[in-house]
Amino acid sequence: MYYDLNPGDKVGLVSPSRSVVPAEIAKGVAYLQSLGFEIVFGEHVFDKFRFMAGTPEVRAADLMSFYQDKSIKAIFATSGGDGAQYLPPLLDWAVIRENPKPLIGLSDTTALQNAIYTQTGQIGFSGLTLNYDFRSGCLDKTLDKSVKTMLFGDHFVYKSGRTVVAGEAEGVLVGGCLSLLRNLCGTPYFPDLSGKILLIEDVEEPTYKIDLMLQQISQCKGFHALRGIIFGKFLDCPVRRKEDGNINEVIKFFSQGLGIPVIRDFDYGHHFKRYMLPLGAKVRLTATENGKGTVFSD
Repeated sequence: MYYDLNPGDKVGLVSPSRSVVPAEIAKGVAYLQSLGFEIVFGEHVFDKFRFMAGTPEVRAADLMSFYQDKSIKAIFATSGGDGAQYLPPLLDWAVIRENPKPLIGLSDTTALQNAIYTQTGQIGFSGLTLNYDFRSGCLDKTLDKSVKTMLFGDHFVYKSGRTVVAGEAEGVLVGGCLSLLRNLCGTPYFPDLSGKILLIEDVEEPTYKIDLMLQQISQCKGFHALRGIIFGKFLDCPVRRKEDGNINEVIKFFSQGLGIPVIRDFDYGHHFKRYMLPLGAKVRLTATENGKGTVFSD
C-alpha cells in the first residue's frame, strides 16, 4: 500500500484546473462516498476566473489547506482541462514534504503531480477525474477495479499494450499527459529522467506536434539514462498531412535506437477504459517478443 488509506478517511476535493459546477462532479463525489470516504470540499472548488476554477492564488490556497490539515488523507482533483501549471510556484514545498498524501487526477493534473514528485518525492495517482469519468453514469469497470487496487491494495499487475521494442525494465514512473509534461521542460518541476520509466498519453494533439514534443522531452535531463517508455492511448490525435505519420508511426520512429523496452496502446489516457497508475513509484515493465506488455508494481 502506497498510503494508509481506509474507508472512513476524510479526503479533500480541489479544482486546480478548469472551472466546474456541482452537477458535473456529483456522480464522482457519490462514487468516492461509496468507497467510504468522507468528502471535504475546498473553499474555492466552484470558483471561476477566466477558464479556470478561481485565481491561481485561491487554487493554491485550497491545495495547501489540505496538505496542512492532518485529518485529510488524500486529495482529489475535480477535473482536468487547463491551468494547473500556474500553481507549482505558489506552493509551500516544505509543508507538502512534511505531510505526504496522494494527489489524484488525470490530464492537466500531470503538471502538479510531476512537480510534487520532483520537489518532494511523493507518489501521486494518475487516472481518475470526478467529472470526465462519470459521463456515462458510472465508472468503467477496469478503472473502478484499478482505483480500488491503487487506493486500498498493495500490488498490481496490468497486462496491456503492444510491444514496440522488446525488453524488461525497472524504474520510477513519471509522466502522464505529454503536452503537460512538455510544458514543465526548463522549469524546476520537470523530473530528472535518469532511471525512470516514462508514461505518455495525449488527446486532440496533431501527430506532428506529438512528434515535436517527444523530441523536446528527449533533450531533457536524464533522457539518455531512461529505462523504458509506456505509450498509452492517444485519443482524437489527427494526421495533418500523410507524411506526418499516424501515432503508431510517430512512436515507432521515436523509439528506434533507444535500446530500452517500449510499449504502445497501454490502457491509460483519455479513453474511459484505463488503469490508475502511481506516478513517483517504482514499477517494472515487460515488453515481450510476442507483442504483449505488462506493467506491475515492484
